[in-house]
Amino acid sequence: MSERARTSGAFRCPKCGTVTSRGKSFCVECGEALDIECTECEKTWRYMFNYVFCPSCGTKLKGR
Repeated sequence: MSERARTSGAFRCPKCGTVTSRGKSFCVECGEALDIECTECEKTWRYMFNYVFCPSCGTKLKGR
């Protein structure tokens, strides 16, 4: 990933690897949602953080 991509908030889609930007909700290449929502506390965050447990309530995330 380029330096510009790193400093602009860009990250790779977890499904297809396409570089996407912070302002997008879905990958423009494959349509994958770029936010994760905790089913317990309903907080959301970006896939780029790659959490296994919710950082707000500690619930194990599905599929992680």
